[in-house]
Amino acid sequence: MNMLKTHTLATNQADTFLVYWANSSIRPGGLIKVRLAPKMQDAHIAAELAAMRHLLIDRCVIGRDLVGNASTKLMVSLGAIKKLCRRQSDKAHLAPYANFLTTRLAGCPISVDKDPRWFDGFTPDTEDLLVRGPKRETISFAGLGEVSVTQHVLDRYADHFLPESSQDKVVQAAWKKLKDVAADPSVREVTRQSLLCGLKYSQQGRQQGRFFLNSRHNLVLVITDNLGEGKRLVTAYPATRQFHALPMAA
Repeated sequence: MNMLKTHTLATNQADTFLVYWANSSIRPGGLIKVRLAPKMQDAHIAAELAAMRHLLIDRCVIGRDLVGNASTKLMVSLGAIKKLCRRQSDKAHLAPYANFLTTRLAGCPISVDKDPRWFDGFTPDTEDLLVRGPKRETISFAGLGEVSVTQHVLDRYADHFLPESSQDKVVQAAWKKLKDVAADPSVREVTRQSLLCGLKYSQQGRQQGRFFLNSRHNLVLVITDNLGEGKRLVTAYPATRQFHALPMAA
């Protein structure tokens, strides 16, 4: 079984926290000094989440290309993290920091362990982590590069295409399937024959997304380009005759 344990301590600086971590029950792993934007609400929770994501996805301390699974155990020191993953939290401003746990890593068991004795007498080298904001969770999209995915999109995909199961297993499966669908070389940009959809978006003051068809799965994926946020997958649904391929560039 893989595991990651984190324990967060405050410092005498309001925007700086120490996050101890271990990926083994035998010995501690290290210490991350996390610095966030000044006066951020619930900064200690964001600090532990940012440290976890850095360890699991950027540093790959328990394996590369990690995805949610029942054999990867996450032990946190703050109960608010578990509530965020269960959608039982009223701290909506922290949801983007927990997005990696509800998308890519959905299905990993999370428990709360406030016992700091794991790290007694531990004096590791300190790694500095500057957090400017939450990071996007992305998949590689054929012809577009990295595109962000939210829990909402995974939920909608699961509703359409996956059999009923426990919520964590459904989201976990949806992440894997969307990665395969988006990266498929059959994906190409398409447009709707009807102009009504574009008119509707225009009347609502929104820009219409770009449509991409995976012909192998007869699936349409809709991408928007959000200023300052990059490309985002907003929904996916079965294709109909309304769609046809855009002409190839000369």
